[in-house]
Amino acid sequence: LRRAGLLLLLAGPSLARAAELGCSASGGSCSIGSGSRLATEHVLLQTARGSASSASFSSAPGGCTPEGGNPWATWPYVRCCEGSSADFGRWSGSSWSFSCQADEARPSAIGQPTSANARVSTKLMEWNVYWKNRDLAGLASVVAENGPDIVGFDELMADVQETADALSKATGRPFKVQPGRTEWKGFGTDIFYDSSKWRALEGGVHTAQCSDSRNGQRAANWAVLKEHASGRTLIVGGIHLSYCAEGCDAVHECELQEMYTKFEQMRQKHGGAPVAWMGDLNRNTNAGVVQNLLKGMIGMKGTFKVDDLSKVQGNTYYTGGSAIDHIFGEQGAFKVKNAGRTAQGVTGQWLFGADHFPIYAELDMV
Repeated sequence: LRRAGLLLLLAGPSLARAAELGCSASGGSCSIGSGSRLATEHVLLQTARGSASSASFSSAPGGCTPEGGNPWATWPYVRCCEGSSADFGRWSGSSWSFSCQADEARPSAIGQPTSANARVSTKLMEWNVYWKNRDLAGLASVVAENGPDIVGFDELMADVQETADALSKATGRPFKVQPGRTEWKGFGTDIFYDSSKWRALEGGVHTAQCSDSRNGQRAANWAVLKEHASGRTLIVGGIHLSYCAEGCDAVHECELQEMYTKFEQMRQKHGGAPVAWMGDLNRNTNAGVVQNLLKGMIGMKGTFKVDDLSKVQGNTYYTGGSAIDHIFGEQGAFKVKNAGRTAQGVTGQWLFGADHFPIYAELDMV
């Protein structure tokens, strides 16, 4: 509907053609021929495509429009091939058109409004859901109650596309899984995002090359997201550090460095975009490793300083104790509006198959 609205504004001749077909711009539908009906926006799109023919491609043999093609080049609409979505803009020359753009790296249309100083609000939620858990409907119901637009799940072993579908169904928002999460590469923080608010530019998952990691390999997740409305970019990600009852600073520093290497690469590539990351660290904020992170140190290596954005009071593991799940953000880059543990979860009880309780941070990018 948003894109149809753009055409109403930009493709004036289409309105005249729609009127010839007996359509009402406010009526929602029109009659064509012997009583068949089409949504008004479909007629507008069909009649507008003549002005965008420069971006037209023929559809692929499999019945979809290839990347770079115009899905409205022929009637009826031919969906974009898997891995791309239709977007509207000036993709080449000066003509406005629809184009199938790759989901992982869709370029901005010429003239798209952006503002480096625009204040962007976002809500992040992190939850270690337990590696045997398959209650996706239950997990999604908790997410829906809290309304985040970026979600990080630790120990998620269920199918990630099924997880995204469950989130979309429960929330009524089009959640997608981060780019690069095609197979399990270790215990990290899998990122899901509301694609009506954010566009994924790139992302990935990297197995931490730390020989002393405990109880399975660890992974660093990252995703570079661009907000549709402002054009501002945010780097998100996370990791699930090894559990060491006796403490293992060297192991945790190795695992963290694997993740921070990716963050620093993305910051350099994307103009110093701010970083917010989350995960089950198996450490509270008083631990030396975490205190060093706040100061911008991993072992003896310097990096960017972070703030504790989630500010969790109390336990995040179901039996009690102090918080071991956290959300951090680059120092000074975020204003915290609300944060902590969500309202769900009772100490001593699991929550929809999860042995941790979810946390959140509602933020403004500043």
